[in-house]
Amino acid sequence: MRSELFVIVFHFFAFILLMQGLFPFSSSTNQISTRSCFNSPKSTNRRVIIILIDALRSDYIFNRNHSFYLRSIGKLEEEKKALSIKLRTHTPTVTLPRLKAILTGTIPSFWDVLFNYNSSSLEIDNLLFQYKKKYPEKKIVFYGDDTWLKLFPHGIFSRSYGLQSFFVSDFKEIDINVTRGLYAELDQREQWDLLIVHYLGLDHIGHAYGAFNSFVQDKLTEMDEMIEYVYSKVDSNDVILITGDHGMIDQGGHGGSSNEEIFVPAVFISKGFQEIYRDENEYFQIDLTPTLSALLEIAIPFNNLGILIENVLQTFQLIKKTNLFQCLIDDNRRQLVNLLSNTKLSTAFNDLQQIRQQAMKLANEQDFLMLILSIFIFFLSTILLWFHISKMCSIAIVISILFYVISNRIFVSLSIGIISFCFIGFKQGQRRSIDYKFEEKTNLSSQLLIYYPIFHCISLFSSSFIEEEHQTWYYLLSTYLFLRTFEQKSFQYFIFFLFSRLIRSWNQTGNKWLNLPDIGDFLNNSFSSLTPLLYYGLLFYFLIRKEMSIPNILFCLLFLICRTHNCVIIVIYMIFYEYLPVTDGSLAFLLSQSAFFHLGNSNSFVTIDISTGFVGIPIYIPIIHGFFISLSTYGLSILWLMKLSREQRTIYLLQLTLINTLFSVCVLLQRYHLFVWTVFAPKLFYQSAQTALSFMLFF
Repeated sequence: MRSELFVIVFHFFAFILLMQGLFPFSSSTNQISTRSCFNSPKSTNRRVIIILIDALRSDYIFNRNHSFYLRSIGKLEEEKKALSIKLRTHTPTVTLPRLKAILTGTIPSFWDVLFNYNSSSLEIDNLLFQYKKKYPEKKIVFYGDDTWLKLFPHGIFSRSYGLQSFFVSDFKEIDINVTRGLYAELDQREQWDLLIVHYLGLDHIGHAYGAFNSFVQDKLTEMDEMIEYVYSKVDSNDVILITGDHGMIDQGGHGGSSNEEIFVPAVFISKGFQEIYRDENEYFQIDLTPTLSALLEIAIPFNNLGILIENVLQTFQLIKKTNLFQCLIDDNRRQLVNLLSNTKLSTAFNDLQQIRQQAMKLANEQDFLMLILSIFIFFLSTILLWFHISKMCSIAIVISILFYVISNRIFVSLSIGIISFCFIGFKQGQRRSIDYKFEEKTNLSSQLLIYYPIFHCISLFSSSFIEEEHQTWYYLLSTYLFLRTFEQKSFQYFIFFLFSRLIRSWNQTGNKWLNLPDIGDFLNNSFSSLTPLLYYGLLFYFLIRKEMSIPNILFCLLFLICRTHNCVIIVIYMIFYEYLPVTDGSLAFLLSQSAFFHLGNSNSFVTIDISTGFVGIPIYIPIIHGFFISLSTYGLSILWLMKLSREQRTIYLLQLTLINTLFSVCVLLQRYHLFVWTVFAPKLFYQSAQTALSFMLFF
C-alpha cells in the first residue's frame, strides 16, 4: 500500500481537528424566545422595507469628499428624514455568516465560510421566525440573493424571487430583476407587511474591477434612483432600512478584517421622523437584531448577542414611552443573561456590555484537546511518509472502533486509530530510501535550498510574516537565481532573475501594501485591449507544435481564465517551465510557492478571485466553477510538482507536511491572537487545499 494515500487522509483529518479546535461550531441552541414587551397581537401597522446592498462599504454613505457615495442618503439626511449609523461586522466578511448575524444576533462560525456556497436552512431562532410566530396572517415578500431562500425554504415568504448570487459577471440584469419586483410590490402595498430585497450588482463589480471605477459610479447612481423612488411611494408610518452585509477592499475582495470590509452603514429612513438624533458612535452589526425586534414589535431571538441601539429607538420616539423603553432594556438584559445561565461564567453584571462580553466567550471557546491531537497527527503522518505500510496497520481500525464504542467520541476515536496506525507502520513497515544528495554541496545556491525551509518555518510564528509571506518567497527565489547566475556564469539565469524581479511587482498582495498601485493596475487602465493578442500568439505556438501535453493544456487554461493583466505572468512561467532546469524537490517547492503569490494570491480570503470560475461559462455549474477557481489559484504551483520524478516529489511533500506540522504548533501557541480569524484561518484553508492537490499527483 502507498504511504502517500494514508498521509493525505491523515493530514486532512488533522486539518479538520485543527480547525474544529480553533474555530468550534456555533454554540447556539434551538430554544425559542417566548417573552416580549409587545404582548398584544395587534401592531402599529408599520410596514418595513429592508434594502440590503451587497458589499456596501461605509464610506459610500459617510465619505462625502469623493464622488463614490449615495447622494440620495445625503439629501434625506439634510431633510432630517434619515438616520445613518456605522456598524462593525465580525469576520468572516462573506454573505452567509453576515445574514445569520443580522437575523439571529449571533457571532458566526468559521465553518459558515464553507457553507457560503451552498447554505442550508436556518434552524435557530431568528427575526423572520418570530415575526411569523406573532403575526401568522402577515406577509413577508423577498427579491434577490437566493441564499435567503436556502435559509428559509419552508413557507416563510408569501412571495419570493431568488437570483443566483455567484454569477459574478452579471452587473446589471440581476439588479434590474430585483428592482422590477420591488417596484411592483410598491404598487400593491396592501399585499405585504415586510418587504426584503437583496441587491448583488455592487458586489459583483467589486470582484471584477474593484471598489472605485465607472461601473461602481453607475451602480451607485442606479441605487440612488431606486432609493428616491421607494421613498416617494411610502407613507409616514413606514420604515426603510438600507444596509450592507459586508464591505470590500479597494481591490474588490472581502472576507478579512480590514476597515473597508468590516464597516457597513445602516440607514433608517421614515417620513414620520420629527427629529434626528445624530450618532457618531460605532455599533456591532448584531445590534441590528434586537433593534429591529423592537421596531417590528416582536420578541428578541433567543441566541441574540446584540444590544439595543438607543439612538434609533429615540428617533422612533420609543424612548418617550418610558415603561416600554425600560421593558425593552430589561428584556435585552434578561435574554443575554439566559445565555449564561447554564455556564460557569459570571452573570453578576447589570451593564449590558459586560454581559455581552461574557456571552461572547461562549462563541469563541476553543478545544485544547483537539489542537493537541491535530499536532500529534500532523507529526506522525509526516514521519509515515518515510515508510512502506504494513498490512498489520489494519489492526488500527479495530482499535478505533472499540474506542468509539467505549467513549462515544468520534473525533477522539479516529485520532486514537490514526496514532495506532502510525505506530504500527513505524514498527512493522520498511523504511524507504530517499536520496537527499545535492550535486554541488559547496555552492551557496545548493546550501540555500537545504536550509531555507528552516527560515520559513521560523517565520510562521509571526502573524505579520504570515500576512506578508509572499515577501519571504520572493526574496528566496530572487536570491537563488542571483546566486546561480554567478555560480554558472549563465546569462540564462540572469534573464530568469530579471523576470522574477519584474513579476513580483505585477500584483500587490498581502496586507500592508495591498493598496499601492502595481503593474497590473497600470495595464488594466491602459493596455488591457492589447492582451488578447498574447492569447492568439499562444494558440499559434501550440498549433505549430502539433501536440499538447498536460502541462501545456494547464498553461492554456490558466491563460484563458486568469485576470487579463496576469497573462504576461503565465507566459513568463511557461518560459521558466521550458528552460529552467528543475531536478530537485526543494527548488520545485520554492518555485511553486512563489508562483502562488505572483498571481496576486495571499494568505487572506480577500484575494480569492471567484470571477475566474465564470470565464466562458454562461450558467452556474458549481463543479466547473470550483475547478476553475482552484486551477487559477494553485495551477502554477502544481505544475512544478508535475515536473519531478516520484522520488523527487517525496522531498517536495516532506517539506509541505513539515510546514503543516510546525504551523499547527504555531496555531496552538497563538490561538488567542487578535488576528486568529484573518491570518490563521485563511492560511489553514490554503495550506490544506495545496496539500490535497499535491498528494493527488501521486495517484
